[in-house]
Amino acid sequence: MKRLFAITVVGLLFSVMFLGGVCVAGDPVTKPFTAQWSGAIYSVGPCVDPDPSLPPGAVQGLNVGKGVATITGKSEFVTVACTAFSATFAVSSGWMILTAANGDKLHIRIEGTLDLVTGEWTEEESIVGGTGRFKDATGYSESGGNIITSTALDLFPFDTIPAIKPGLLAAPTYWVGKTDGYITY
Repeated sequence: MKRLFAITVVGLLFSVMFLGGVCVAGDPVTKPFTAQWSGAIYSVGPCVDPDPSLPPGAVQGLNVGKGVATITGKSEFVTVACTAFSATFAVSSGWMILTAANGDKLHIRIEGTLDLVTGEWTEEESIVGGTGRFKDATGYSESGGNIITSTALDLFPFDTIPAIKPGLLAAPTYWVGKTDGYITY
């Protein structure tokens, strides 16, 4: 009888611990997200699907970059954005896919500005899902940095992103920057 009681208690405790662990593990967590990046922007032609808020004449751009981030580790990304230029600044709108070190992806909506006089840029990013552990991710971050004169895309010490050689409107623009924000996943 004592043995049956002990087995029942152990089984009950195991069930509570297992179910409790499953419930806790399924709850999303919010974590700070910081990163440092470098990359190149390629202007490839007229924007094929411009954001209605951008003025006419927007240029389609590909932004290819990489860096190191708190949650994603060594990461790479590709951004497709439309950018409208004036005499002193540019505004852009588009989408980014950021690939983490383990292959999971974040889908990110971006809105940015570039001061054409100083070379300083800022960007707001809204995380709207992804793959793997980021499937239902949400979040927000702000990035900023500078256009640089370097022509070396490999500013961080790990494998380079394969070169993209589209029909360019101008020479690539190189940049460096950092990100601060949060991700819930």
